Amino acid sequence: MKSTILAAHQYGQPEVLEFAQYELPPLAAGMARIQVKASGINPIDARRMTGEFKHAALPQTFGTEYAGIIAEVDGSQNEWTVGDEVLGSGGAFTHATVIDVPLANLIRKPKNIDWPIAGTIAGAAQTAMTILDETGPAQSLLVHGGSGGVGSIVVQLAVEKGIEVVATASAANQDYIRKLGAIAVTYGEGLVERLKAVHPTPFDVSIDMIGSEEATQTSLAVVKVGGFMGSIAGRKLSSNKIQPVWVKRNTKNLQHVVDGIADGRFTWTVSREYAFKDAQQAYSDILEGHTKGKSVLVFE
Repeated sequence: MKSTILAAHQYGQPEVLEFAQYELPPLAAGMARIQVKASGINPIDARRMTGEFKHAALPQTFGTEYAGIIAEVDGSQNEWTVGDEVLGSGGAFTHATVIDVPLANLIRKPKNIDWPIAGTIAGAAQTAMTILDETGPAQSLLVHGGSGGVGSIVVQLAVEKGIEVVATASAANQDYIRKLGAIAVTYGEGLVERLKAVHPTPFDVSIDMIGSEEATQTSLAVVKVGGFMGSIAGRKLSSNKIQPVWVKRNTKNLQHVVDGIADGRFTWTVSREYAFKDAQQAYSDILEGHTKGKSVLVFE
């Protein structure tokens, strides 16, 4: 079976992206072959493309999450069958028409979740759950960049736990942040003063989705001594007090978020949909930032 894969043979802007035809090898044990219907695009994908974040040798492929239909499956098991609709984390890449993924990463796609939403859940959900697992007990949380994919679900998961959440976002996304259950604050000059006005006591925890110097300095100013300060941005920051947080795949955590979206407890927003053929435009828009919720590639 052939797959069309999004790849880049050099670092650069979206014009370095190209579509490559690839003959898939025989399906390995413990794997499922997926006809991809939708796959989320995350800022880290675009930053890998530019070379800001160098994760693998060239040529590189992209994508960490997907939703699709099982086209072939390891016949030694009886849990999954051809035709099952699934979502999850990928193996080597997910921005492709057909992918091979570990059976251990699969979650059944609920019937009431459409493909674009299903294809964007796994990466952000598991990152968000990792954040809350690693920060430990907290009464208050500051989220830098609360309107993006990970930020949106971190806010809701924290509110579910009874944590008071303050989240920064652009002026255009303030109402969205409030809808998610957080106190909304615009980032930019005077941020520390605005945060202290709505939350006078030091925060227990801060988490930075952006990797900006403003987020770093603000966390240092408003988080309590001994509090947890983390970042998922994957950027070198000016203070080693901000700890990097890397996603840990956990299907139990993923299932919790999927169930919450399916039953309406969690809001999940996909604000930008792109046909796979328009991947260059999708990556260009991701580089510009200011995303509300998630962006997704959709496949015919």
